[in-house]
Amino acid sequence: MELIMKKTSRILALLLSLVAVFSLFGCGSKDADGDSSDDNTVYTISWAHSSSTNDRLALATEKMAAELEEASGGRLKIEHYPASQLGAEREILEGVALGTIDCGIISSGVVAGFSNSVYVTNMPYLIDDREIGWKVYDGEFGQMLGKKTEEEGGWKFLGWCDNSLRMFSNTKREIQTPADMVGLKIRTQENDIHMAIVNSLGASATPVAFSELYTALQQGTVDGQENGVALTYSMGFNEVVKYLTYLPHIYDPYIVCMSNAKWNSLPADLQELMQEYATKYCQYEREFNLQNDDEYLQKMVDAGLKVYYPTEEQTQQFVDATAGVEDLIRAKVGDELVDSYKDAVAAAKAE
Repeated sequence: MELIMKKTSRILALLLSLVAVFSLFGCGSKDADGDSSDDNTVYTISWAHSSSTNDRLALATEKMAAELEEASGGRLKIEHYPASQLGAEREILEGVALGTIDCGIISSGVVAGFSNSVYVTNMPYLIDDREIGWKVYDGEFGQMLGKKTEEEGGWKFLGWCDNSLRMFSNTKREIQTPADMVGLKIRTQENDIHMAIVNSLGASATPVAFSELYTALQQGTVDGQENGVALTYSMGFNEVVKYLTYLPHIYDPYIVCMSNAKWNSLPADLQELMQEYATKYCQYEREFNLQNDDEYLQKMVDAGLKVYYPTEEQTQQFVDATAGVEDLIRAKVGDELVDSYKDAVAAAKAE
């Protein structure tokens, strides 16, 4: 079944690449700066992510897509591909960079593999409140970082929305301190910093594709994972894990990005609308996330998940154990970017 899904994803991606090529010669002529001489041209935007159809990414997409189509008079249509239909996050982002997929919503841990500066977002135990994260990424720092991703990744940056406050859950035992993590195999993204955080806590970081995580937990290939509440519930991971430690170690934003080829094909008025509604999309997704977290956590508890809230003293043990990770991030992105990020977080907390 997994092989069939992977083949289907590749076929869909190939078909989309053909559509992308032919769309450059589609209805309505456009001059070099993107202005259109035919107001009736319809632009179809492939919009892809890895989350399930009942997750907040999908819910926000459906809401935004309907509003965008109406606002554009039918000239902009979103073609929604949830649940890794066009591949895993890395494959989606590759497609956006190549122009075979129009838009992707990708977690920062994956984006860092394409845009080195984004490693700064993986700083452990710095943000434990998503609304602080929103202030940081909507502010001057977040917009500067978004522009850096354009230069480094080769796409059009449209905004930051809300992935999760990452926290550990597992099948084996309650985690109260780093000592409880020793010997556990924790699934991470294929991200050096995420892996360093897990390893510094005494566990063994084990990269596994997101689409394969449920099976890996079920079969014991890994003992735990570190997604946030919404994904743990919507992807059904709570059906397998038994324990969750409510201590966010990373605030992980999603990037919303568009291929340069598609962006440049849009006339100026539709570029403006696309940016406006991408911003609205981020707002909708955050609202869904905020509303759902408490509800989903309670549903998981009712179904038998055991949740542990570390004390201040225990929390400090996690902070101390991962202190060396900051040096790894500084080595990757430079002191100036790390200091700017920490200053932005401090300013947001002080408001």
